[in-house]
Amino acid sequence: MRVGPFSRLWKAGFISSTGDWVAILATLSLADELAGESGIVLALTSRILPGLFFAAIGGVIADRLNRKHVMIVCEVARAGLVLSLAFVETITALILVNLLLEAFTLVFQPAKEATVPNLVQRNELVQANSLSLSAAYGTFPLGAALFLVLAPLGEKVTFGFLPGTPESLAFLLDSLTYLGSAAFLLTLPAILQTRRDRPARRRRGINIMAPLHDLRDGVVFVVTHPRVRSVVGAITVALAGGGIVVVIGKPFSTEVLNAGTAGFPALLTAFGLGAGIGIVLVTIFGPRLVHKDVSFALSLLVTGLALAAAGLIKTIFGGVGWIGVMGLGAGSGYVLGFSHLHEQVEDEVRGRTFAALFSLMRIGLLTSMAIALPLAGLFDGLLPGMLSEGYRIVLLLGGFVTFLAGSLTLWSVRRQLVEEYGRDEGQRRRSVEAATEAFRSFRKSQSGAEETIEMDALDIDQGLDDAGDPMEDGAR
Repeated sequence: MRVGPFSRLWKAGFISSTGDWVAILATLSLADELAGESGIVLALTSRILPGLFFAAIGGVIADRLNRKHVMIVCEVARAGLVLSLAFVETITALILVNLLLEAFTLVFQPAKEATVPNLVQRNELVQANSLSLSAAYGTFPLGAALFLVLAPLGEKVTFGFLPGTPESLAFLLDSLTYLGSAAFLLTLPAILQTRRDRPARRRRGINIMAPLHDLRDGVVFVVTHPRVRSVVGAITVALAGGGIVVVIGKPFSTEVLNAGTAGFPALLTAFGLGAGIGIVLVTIFGPRLVHKDVSFALSLLVTGLALAAAGLIKTIFGGVGWIGVMGLGAGSGYVLGFSHLHEQVEDEVRGRTFAALFSLMRIGLLTSMAIALPLAGLFDGLLPGMLSEGYRIVLLLGGFVTFLAGSLTLWSVRRQLVEEYGRDEGQRRRSVEAATEAFRSFRKSQSGAEETIEMDALDIDQGLDDAGDPMEDGAR
């Protein structure tokens, strides 16, 4: 964290993420002024929708071009786009700028994630992902505080060119954070892809179909690689299950738990604290976890059980407790899932793999946000007793979906581990039998008995030292 290329990448992400939160809050505020609640929905949708179509292209770009240059270009482009939001006067213009911002983000994110394994050792991936996650989401309180400070000043501080709106100063700050991030990225070493066929490609000239082939190869890799496919699918399903809390958390806390206006912030705070604890625990114990996909699946089981339990509580205190446990599972699962993908995916297709992940995550999140409230209305009053409230049923369904994703991942991993360790166990058994036979043969030779097996014919490492004494290794 003090020196080195990852330190610079993390600092760039920390600065950029802080500005992102400021800009998101400023964008929602501006959308509310321009079009009311419908404007807020449109603004949020415009930040999610491009991921359904553009994420795969962003992955191809991240795998074909120099990732350092890609990240710098994206940061500079986002700096210009977010500054233009200060001069937006219609909701249509706001949506168009948001779409372009998200398009560059969908190129930047796969390039950044694909770069991390090139900057740290394999046993440092968990700590690196924990720090990256902390920079991405832990900066929300700082961004919110900055927006609260800048909003009253926006009408007074214009620097001679800003329009003087409450959000304009916040957009200017976010633009500067992107430029600051680009400055840190400039100091990174040249990060080139390990495409062995690149010289051959240059000799053949430009192949306009190559990007489409790369896109196909990335999709095929994610679909056919069992230990990648299961984790990518589980993250998507889990996000869809947990994303409903964002939509129905506020009405659930006010209408069901009767917690008033402070209920929803309390739930969000509990989730954040739980996620922080989960990240810390994974940072401490993560390097000792050999099979991170197994721990990832167990984290999803905890997340799903906690979310389902939150749907059955009656007080805000119970809700805070279970949502905190849900955050614990979600935070640790996020870090472990990303670390597992970093370990399993080769550098050549890493950008496309994470692009597919980000795209599917957006699909899951958008789907859950779209159907959560209609489902709550559909189930309202359908069942007797406590379950007559539709919000509870939706939370139970979300928990069940998340738990199911973890269970299927664990089952998929179990089959592979049984095969892997089954072979290893057989090899170990044969090695033990061979070592035992060698030791018996040695004892017979020392006692003058006739040897029944030639020691040099055994297919094991006898560990003979220079003096020819195998006693120590033979006994072991």
